[in-house]
Amino acid sequence: MSTAVSLPLAPARISPAQRLRRLIDPPRITGLDVARALAIIGMIGAHVGNIPEFSFNDPLSYLGIVHGNSAILFAVLAGISISLLTGRMRIPEPADLPRLRLALVGRGACIFLIGLGLEMLGTVVAVILTFWGVLYIAALPALRWPAKRLLLVAVGIALLGPVLAEAANLLALQAGGAGSNLVLTGIYRVTTWVPLLLVGMALGRMDLTRTRVAVWIAAAGVAVSTAAHVIITLVVGVLAMVAPVYAQAIVQGTYSLSGSQVYSGSGWSAVVGGGAGTSASDAGGSVSGSASSAGADGLVPASSIDMDGLVCYPPMSHEDLVSCAPPDVFGGSTSSSGSGMGMMGGWADYPASFWEQQPGPMLAHAFFGSSPHSGATMEIFGSGGLALVVIGVMLVLAPLLRWALLPLAAMGSMPLTSYALHVLVILVVGGPMSMIASNGVWAGMVAGLLVLTTAWAALRGRGPLEQLTAWAARRAAAGAGAGSAGPSTLPTDSLSGGGPR
Repeated sequence: MSTAVSLPLAPARISPAQRLRRLIDPPRITGLDVARALAIIGMIGAHVGNIPEFSFNDPLSYLGIVHGNSAILFAVLAGISISLLTGRMRIPEPADLPRLRLALVGRGACIFLIGLGLEMLGTVVAVILTFWGVLYIAALPALRWPAKRLLLVAVGIALLGPVLAEAANLLALQAGGAGSNLVLTGIYRVTTWVPLLLVGMALGRMDLTRTRVAVWIAAAGVAVSTAAHVIITLVVGVLAMVAPVYAQAIVQGTYSLSGSQVYSGSGWSAVVGGGAGTSASDAGGSVSGSASSAGADGLVPASSIDMDGLVCYPPMSHEDLVSCAPPDVFGGSTSSSGSGMGMMGGWADYPASFWEQQPGPMLAHAFFGSSPHSGATMEIFGSGGLALVVIGVMLVLAPLLRWALLPLAAMGSMPLTSYALHVLVILVVGGPMSMIASNGVWAGMVAGLLVLTTAWAALRGRGPLEQLTAWAARRAAAGAGAGSAGPSTLPTDSLSGGGPR
């Protein structure tokens, strides 16, 4: 009598057409992938595009919308992804938390390391991924919060966070450090990005497959963004008449100073009519030229400056500029009664140093500012509202235009890979520390990524970096132990782990 032996079945082969169909068929939420792709395209434009200053008569200048708004859209989408990873509309059970939290820690650590590697390439891109890895950790306490609580906390932080952070920075006389750069002063600061992350998490707890929900998201975005811009316009209009310095601070993020505080931007030497609205003559030197003679970097030839009373230091090893300033700016004042940030310090000079920072205009900008990457309250609401509009509209359109939007869906399904590739291309095309300003390069990079990611999605499925972060999440979650409740697999429809298999 013979015994039948059952052999394990070989896994069914998935055709390229099937892989692509998985990108645009439920349960995948294609609208989110398309929105991610738009965020990536916008960030590429912000890094390499040549976009003129905004003018109603120049349609090309409208592309300036990518500055700041693209990163904020990325932030809200990251919050949605965290909710998709941790149960979608279902609040995770307490027994599930160890596994889910470890998975997010593993994913965040992997994203951080990828971002660190991109930073070490030496491009001028302010890589967002290192900060993003940290935000995955910051989201851990909020995993069981319902949507209402997520939104309330987000609004509270958005209203108070930027102003309190700026106040702390002023009290510290703008002392720098790794921690303060992360929380208070950096281009990616916690007080700005955590509220956006929480809003995204709240959206992820909703049924994003329902058209009605998508329409409400878009409508809420229109209302919030419009209200923010109306408030800014009214406040700036009033302040322009009664307190111009405050209006200037809100619009430009700068303000007029006096005494030795005349330097801003990229250099200390020969800043004429620069970001602070002052000239070198205000600091003891005089300039025979005018602001119109300054170059694109705000510098003028040294021959046009009266150097009397200024102290000049030789250039650093990494630059060619000679820095000249009044002695007290470098901390070398011989006067014991002077004031200013350039003094040697001490409690006797603290009050004068504090007030020379112009705390009023700076706090006004912290709340009412809307310029890209200002981190201000009104930027959070204005750009955050715009992000909701994009997400809502894409959730409505994507099911109707599935095949037409397929290339965008493919790019958005592997955002980490797409982001990393664009940084690599910048390095190859321009070299280390190069500045690229070419709309042709922008268009070429986007077209290349659309083709490459679509081909990869068809032939291989999930993007390579998405596979890496998913592996890191699984390995970290395994540390929760066999007794951990909940399913043994993790969702893959996320910012860093999406894509068809």
